[in-house]
Amino acid sequence: MQKILLLGSGGREHAMGAALVRGGDAQLFVAMNDANPGLMRLATAHRRTESNAAEIIAFCKEQKIDFCVSGPEKPLADGITDALTAAGFPCASPSRAAAQIETSKIFMRQLLDRHRVDGQIKYIQTARAEEAIAFAESQNWRVAVKPVGLTGGKGVKVWGDHFSDPQHVRDDIAEILTQGISGHHQAVIEELLEGQEFTLHFYCDGKHAIPSPLIQDHKRAYDRDRGPNTGGMGAYSCENGLLPFVSQADYDAAAAIGPQVVRAMAAEGTPFHGVLYGQFMMTRSGPRIIEFNARFGDPEAINALSVLDSSYVDICRSMIEGTLRPDMFAFRPVATLLLYVVPPGYGTSPVADTPLIIDEAAIRRAGAVPYYASCNFQSETNGLVSITTTRSRTLGLFAEGATLEAARTRVLDAVKTIKGHFAHRTDIGAPDVLAAKMAQMMHLRQRVA
Repeated sequence: MQKILLLGSGGREHAMGAALVRGGDAQLFVAMNDANPGLMRLATAHRRTESNAAEIIAFCKEQKIDFCVSGPEKPLADGITDALTAAGFPCASPSRAAAQIETSKIFMRQLLDRHRVDGQIKYIQTARAEEAIAFAESQNWRVAVKPVGLTGGKGVKVWGDHFSDPQHVRDDIAEILTQGISGHHQAVIEELLEGQEFTLHFYCDGKHAIPSPLIQDHKRAYDRDRGPNTGGMGAYSCENGLLPFVSQADYDAAAAIGPQVVRAMAAEGTPFHGVLYGQFMMTRSGPRIIEFNARFGDPEAINALSVLDSSYVDICRSMIEGTLRPDMFAFRPVATLLLYVVPPGYGTSPVADTPLIIDEAAIRRAGAVPYYASCNFQSETNGLVSITTTRSRTLGLFAEGATLEAARTRVLDAVKTIKGHFAHRTDIGAPDVLAAKMAQMMHLRQRVA
């Protein structure tokens, strides 16, 4: 039986832990910051840290760990996987150098340029405000402005959503260059892409990149994609592995980009082992690259791992050893929907320490599955789990179905069973919302250049 260490304590990590033990051939150990009740049940033992390399290595030695995998990006940025590998504990997650594909937007864009990877867009990276402003003006101010460093998925601002006039663009550029986000006094200014975003995960072993079914995440805090950006309020996938606005040809074009990136990284001496998260925009000209992340998306990991009928343990081993093959992957042809329950005020002023009562049996009777995220476990009595919120996402409710509407109905029924004060979106995967997305893409494709 394999002994596996998982780093992280959120909903993504709960899903990863569940997938690792699903086949019964793995024993799970967790290094986590929060007392995630779902992971605590799954784990044979756990340590309350995600960032102390010496303590994590000591834990691995004590438990005789076979290999490790990281959920969040911070351990990658901190070099925890490098320290573990050097100590004799291989990782199904990238090294610090390879994780630059996420941790440095400059590294990512320049890598794509050097190797002429498909899907690249116009951009500039600079520490000089006048250069950034000149580029924005050349794009008629229709740009996305990004700090260079990590922002937890919340640092990007775009024309039309966050900027309404050129002065707002100037002010944001000045703020990024002055403050030095994550220690970087540089910004990346990109052309504004019109269309629909989608997520495509690739499983990578340093040489190969195997694509998986498509998922659409929802970053905005409120229904109809209003409000501030968040870490992700929910996500859905469809039974055919595509999305309503992505054709098979579009999927094939996006899927061809992952192997190009992995070959480029190997050629530069930074081979990528682990899950590569591709965030794409479906435009009138085909899929374009918004960004790459060096791990599963959250919430998309829950959707992605739920339809994986293959052994995630074997896949992790093959990602480490460089032995991935397409025939190792089987994805179940079902639709999925994941909805995050969040603290009141999430996105602006989240209320921590709000008590919630989770009736897991009632959630399962509704046809859904609970995935605990950032919360504080209090007690469990007569099948009722008492938790309190932090300032981040609290609980994921997941369901699958023969159709997306069936999965959505199950999740919305499940959310009614939760007792306490919380917030959530109601429109993810709704038929009228999907119809609007398809109409937008049809309009873009028909528009004369």
